[in-house]
Amino acid sequence: MARRRLTDTSHADASLNDEYWLRFSDEPQPSMRDKIIYLTFEEVAKVGPSLFNASSVCDRLGITHPMVNHYFGSRDELLAETAYVVYVRYIGQLWEAVERAPKEPRARVEAWIRQQIDGTEELGGWGGVLNYPTAVANVSQIIERKYRDLIRERFETNLMGLALLVSDFHSGSVSDRPPTVTPEFREALLSNRELVLATSALSWATQGISVWNSGRHLPSAGIPEIAEWRDELIEAYIDRILQAI
Repeated sequence: MARRRLTDTSHADASLNDEYWLRFSDEPQPSMRDKIIYLTFEEVAKVGPSLFNASSVCDRLGITHPMVNHYFGSRDELLAETAYVVYVRYIGQLWEAVERAPKEPRARVEAWIRQQIDGTEELGGWGGVLNYPTAVANVSQIIERKYRDLIRERFETNLMGLALLVSDFHSGSVSDRPPTVTPEFREALLSNRELVLATSALSWATQGISVWNSGRHLPSAGIPEIAEWRDELIEAYIDRILQAI
């Protein structure tokens, strides 16, 4: 019997068409390497990192299982690189939402909050990878070694941008977010103690409601009254966050 080639895609999942890949990138047919990353994003979001099986990704793509090692070195290396891609996508979506919002201070802050809530729900199992690194120690070590500086840069740019949104909220103006965090811009924002406190409180409060809404809070899961009031609770929470800052 003839052996399948490593990249034989004749048995690929037929649902992985151009429309499917355009959900992740501007390319209707991305490279095989990128396809593996995108499917890993989707699989881990559904089942979490501990239950993720790279073989299922290969099976859907119609490629042999050694292709993961060929492209990434190991399953954990694949998870680490995908975690970085996921985080970049997550931060990018926050600011796309802000840019789509009306040019009004409250609307822009609210857009950031709502996108974090929606984006965290989309992350699913990736929330554990990004927020609780000790739960996936091997993967976290790779992220720390290979992507720490890149992730920190994205994190700081996001946080400094949020501080600017909060500052605009207080002043009633609308400012453009700088593409990068310069030392001068960073120093200017950090010198404003009240702004730092307000931004930190907003960030932590939003993360809390985002985790709860994504269904990963075990104590409240399955309580029918909470499910019934979910939308009203979120609206009230957002309103109170904005009042508090």
